[in-house]
Amino acid sequence: MSKGRVWGYMIIQKEQFLNNVLLNGIQDMVYIMEVSKNGNFVYHFINQAVKKFAGLTDDIIGKTLHDVLEKEKANFLFEKYQEAVFTKDCVIYDDLYPSPLGETRFGENVLTPLFEENNNCTHIVAVVKDITERRIAEDEAEQAREMLLEGKQRYQSLFDYNLDAVIAIDQKGMIIAGNHSLELVTGYKEEDLLGIHYTTLIMLEDVSKIEEYFDIAINGILEEFSIRMKSKDGKQIEIIIKLTPIIVNGETVGIYAICKDITEQIKIQHKYTESKNKFEIIAENSGDLITMLDQHGKITYVSPSYRDVLHVDPIEYVGRDFYHNVHPDDITALIESFEQSKSTGKAWVAQFRQKHQKMGWIWSELRGSPVYNHEKVFKQMVVLSRDISLRKNYEDKLKYFAYHDTLTGIPNRRYFNIKLKQALDAYESTGEKFAIIIMDLDHFKSINDTFGHDIGDKAISEFSLRVGKKIRSIDTLARLGGDEFVLLLRGVETKEQVIKVADSIIDAVQEPWKIDDAKFVTTTSIGISLLNKDKPNTFESLYKNADQALYEAKNSGGNQYAIQM
Repeated sequence: MSKGRVWGYMIIQKEQFLNNVLLNGIQDMVYIMEVSKNGNFVYHFINQAVKKFAGLTDDIIGKTLHDVLEKEKANFLFEKYQEAVFTKDCVIYDDLYPSPLGETRFGENVLTPLFEENNNCTHIVAVVKDITERRIAEDEAEQAREMLLEGKQRYQSLFDYNLDAVIAIDQKGMIIAGNHSLELVTGYKEEDLLGIHYTTLIMLEDVSKIEEYFDIAINGILEEFSIRMKSKDGKQIEIIIKLTPIIVNGETVGIYAICKDITEQIKIQHKYTESKNKFEIIAENSGDLITMLDQHGKITYVSPSYRDVLHVDPIEYVGRDFYHNVHPDDITALIESFEQSKSTGKAWVAQFRQKHQKMGWIWSELRGSPVYNHEKVFKQMVVLSRDISLRKNYEDKLKYFAYHDTLTGIPNRRYFNIKLKQALDAYESTGEKFAIIIMDLDHFKSINDTFGHDIGDKAISEFSLRVGKKIRSIDTLARLGGDEFVLLLRGVETKEQVIKVADSIIDAVQEPWKIDDAKFVTTTSIGISLLNKDKPNTFESLYKNADQALYEAKNSGGNQYAIQM
C-alpha cells in the first residue's frame, strides 16, 4: 500500500474514532448545530446521550430548531444560539427538557461557536449536562434553609411576643434570657436578670417546691404547677408555671419556664368565693324565697326556705319553668313581665299566687334582678319572693271598707258612683237603659226615739236585707247615709218595670217588723229618676231628679213612690 493510501486510511480511521468518541464516549448530550446562510440553526450531529436522555433520533439531522421543537421552546433556543453567534463567546444557561419517560429534567447548557478562517461562524457545539439530581439536592437544601430560618423566626416570635413571661434557664439554674412579657409581669428588665439564679424571683416559701420541679424537668418530664413570684417592687404574683426542657442534639441544656400571671384571676376567684359564701349564708338563712333563673326562665337554684315557706322539697323546682306551681290565671302576666325585664334591664316586680302544700293558693310578691355578662348579654335572673297573704288580705279589707258600708255591709256612695258611671257609659255606647231609686224609712226618727239607736241600726240593716231580696244580681243597692238608700236598676226598658220593683219594695217594707224585743210597723218612701232622652243625663241630674221625687213621695204621706224625668 502506497504512503498516500496509508495516510488517507489513517485520516479516515481518525475521523471515525472522533465520531465514535462524540457519539458514544461522552456521557453528556452533544448537539452540533450548523449555521445556515439564512441564519437558521440546523441539526448536524447528535450523540448517543441525546438519543438516550432526550429521546431524539437521527431523523432530526438536517432539520431546523423550529422543525423539531415546539414554537416556544424553539424561539427560546434560537435566541440563545444567536447570542453565541453575535457575542462570539460561550453561552451558558440552565434549561428544562423532557425525557423519554415523560419526566421533566434539568440541563446545564454550554454553547460554543466554531468559526472559519474568515471569522464566519459555521457551527455551534451544544453540550448539555444533566443536573437534575444536583438541582433537586439544591432545592431541598434551600427548602431546608428556609424552613430553618422560618423555624428560628417562629421560635423568636413565640419567645419575644408570647403574652406569658418566658425565662430561659441553664442547667445550673442561671437565667440566660427573658422576653418582654417578663418585664410586664415582674417589673424586671431582661438585663436585670441575666446571670442570676431563677429562685431569686420566687417567694421564699415556694423555693423548695420549684427546685423539685426544676430537677424533674431537667430529666425531661413536663410539669405545670402554681407558684408565687415576687415583683421588682416586692409584690406577690400568683403564677401558673410550666417547665419545658431545652434539648440540643439530644441533650438537655436548660429549661424554658413559661409563666402565666393569674393574680387577677385569683383575686376574682377569692371575691367570687367570698360572694358565693355570703350568698349561701343569706340563701340558707333567709325567710324569703330566693330563685335563680337561666336565659329561658328555667329554675337553676332555689333556696332552702322553699321547704319552710311552701312546705315543698326545693329540689322539686330545679329544672322547671319559673311559673311552676303558679296559679294558671297569673302565668301569662308573669311571662310577659319576665321577658320585659330581660329586654329592658329593669327590675322585675309582680304579685302572683303560688301553691302552698297545705294552705292551697297563697299570694306572693317577687322582685327580680336581671344579670348580664361583660358583653351585655342576659345571663340569669335573681328572684326574691315572699308570702304577702296577710298584707293582701289586709289590702282587700281596706278596699272592701273603702267601697262598702260598715253597718249593713252593702256598697256605699263611692262604689255606687262607679256603677252609675258604668251605666251612663253603657247607655251612651249601647243604649242600655237604667233607672235610679232613692228611698228611706218613714218615721225612722220615732223608731230611734222609741226603741233606741241599737234597734235603729238593726232596722237599717233589716231594711237593706228586705230591699236586697227584691232586686237582681245586676242591680246595685247602696247606703247613702242614715236611713237613706239608693238603687241602680240596669237593663230596664220601660217605666212599668221600674214601678214593679218599687211596688215590691214597698210591700216588703210594710210587713211587720220584729227586732230583738221590739215590734213595730213602718213604711218606705221612694223617689224614681228615669232617663230623659231629650235632656242631658248626668250624675247631678239623675240624683237631683230622684231626690226631688222622694221629697214628693214624702209630702204625699209616704209609703208610695214618685217619678221624675
